[in-house]
Parts: sequence; structure tokens; C-alpha cells
Amino acid sequence: MPFILFGLLIALAALGATGAVIASKNRSSADASDKYGPKKNYAALPQMTFTLGGGDARLIDVKVLLEIDPTVDGKVADPYVPRISDQLADKMRQIDPQQLSGAEGAKLMKSTIAGVLNREMRGVRVRDILLDRMVVR
Repeated sequence: MPFILFGLLIALAALGATGAVIASKNRSSADASDKYGPKKNYAALPQMTFTLGGGDARLIDVKVLLEIDPTVDGKVADPYVPRISDQLADKMRQIDPQQLSGAEGAKLMKSTIAGVLNREMRGVRVRDILLDRMVVR
């Protein structure tokens, strides 16, 4: 009888250890997805060139990526591009080239784009605006 009880305890210990190993592997794969977050989805606007305000007629080239919901198609912004471009052209004429230098310039550009997107793409939730390229010439 003691041998059967001892064997039963060893079997239970082995099952517990195996369960703990399997549970830790499942938890570590779940932690990896939490660590990196959900897959991000981007909608790319085409490269656009605008005339800036001020007296020296400078131009700005802008390429923008929009971080959108992962369930939304990446081409969701395509029908809105002409209106976005027109509105941004109007807004860019109000910005002086000196305002676009440094980190503050990038913030101004992103906030200007965000204002236009909020008006033109009301049905699409844009999580973040990424300036892929911004060159003042």
C-alpha cells in the first residue's frame, strides 16, 4: 500500500510540473503579443508638394502615413486624397517656412494635417499621423 501511495504522489507531481511548464509557455507567447501590441495598419497618402506662405515662395514636400485601425483597409484614404490635398494647400499658404524648423515644425505640421483629416475623413479613426518625409525647399 505505501508503494502505491508513493507512486501516486510521484505521478501527481509529474502532472503538476508538466502543467506548469505548458502554462508558462502559453503565458510567455501571450506576453509577447502584449509587449509588441496589436499589429499596426497604415494608410499612405501620396507625396504632396505645397507652396508655403511668406514672401520667398518656398515649397514643402510631404509624405504622410496614417496609422488606422487594424480592421480597416489600407486604401481607405484614397477617395479623400484630392480633398485632403486641396485643404492642406490652403493651410500651408498660411504657414511661414521658419515655423517648420525643428521639432516644433513637425508638431505644427502634424496638427495641421490632423485638423484637415478630422474634417475630411470623419468616418475613419486615425490613431496617429507619421511624417514619412518632410522637406522644405
